[in-house]
Amino acid sequence: MSFAPFMNKALILSLAVAFASPAIAASPNRGEAHFVLLQSKDVPFASVTISGTCKSDDGSFFGGKKVEHPWSCTTDANGVCTAEITLLPRQDSDKTNPCRGTTATLITEPGTPAAKSSYFTFFANGEPHSYNLLQKGTSWKHGDYLFKSLANKDRFDAVAYRHAPDFYRKMLVTEADASGRPASFSTASAHIPESQDYPSAEYLRASIDPKSNQPSVQVVVMDTYIDFSFRKLAKATYPAASGSHTTTLHPISQNAICNLRDLFERKCTHTETVAFDLDMETVRQTAAAYRIGERNIWTFQITAQSGHERSLSLSTAEFKALVEALDSAAAKGRP
Repeated sequence: MSFAPFMNKALILSLAVAFASPAIAASPNRGEAHFVLLQSKDVPFASVTISGTCKSDDGSFFGGKKVEHPWSCTTDANGVCTAEITLLPRQDSDKTNPCRGTTATLITEPGTPAAKSSYFTFFANGEPHSYNLLQKGTSWKHGDYLFKSLANKDRFDAVAYRHAPDFYRKMLVTEADASGRPASFSTASAHIPESQDYPSAEYLRASIDPKSNQPSVQVVVMDTYIDFSFRKLAKATYPAASGSHTTTLHPISQNAICNLRDLFERKCTHTETVAFDLDMETVRQTAAAYRIGERNIWTFQITAQSGHERSLSLSTAEFKALVEALDSAAAKGRP
């Protein structure tokens, strides 16, 4: 019996499968590491140079090729910079190879010697962009700067551009009524919680009365905590146009994650969402306090029934973007 026909059929079948299978694009040969440097939550660090060296390989299990690349960037007025990093691409995947630090990262502030930080690794998730936060502080692991990898561009922008009206204009969510006119606005999407396990955020929301065409504005606070003494948020105190004002918080939702041990130890995880009303004079006054190039904040306090208090803040840039949207909607709604 001849095996030639069988072999020919097998060869044809294998070629057909090969041609039918979609080709996998090679991974990029360059990546970008994005940084935002802060002196504090609201103060960027400009003109600071970040530099280092990292090594990428082609993903081969044995042997393979490697490339080591020095990188650096200098922060702008927002404390932001981007470093291009050469990578060794893989031909069997569209995912980027990680680039592992081979020297300690150097952070050079103007007029000072370079300070050493960690051996940073980039692109561990296989994407060609890496988003990172460096904040001046003290860390046993990262030296004079606290290092944090940010999940994505949205989270990065929320940190880097917190005081830019354009950021809030882009992130503002608008809902329309049946006639197509804007009926409500929210800046919630501009506030991505830093922690998925303990999500907390504060933002603005507004609505327009369909009859009077008058806007109303609220501050919404979502707070997640493990603190029995801070339960049941009750009051908010804030700087109003007429002076300091205290008002009652309106409950929106409440949730608790608690097992028996947590209950006995008073370590349950609580999430409360509340809101309080603002008068338009206060909203407009706060929006008018925004200044280009400055990072002005509007600080308020929330108080629990126990009397325990926390201080929170919003940027005046957020108020400015909301007021512009409300004024635009009001103008369109006039006969």
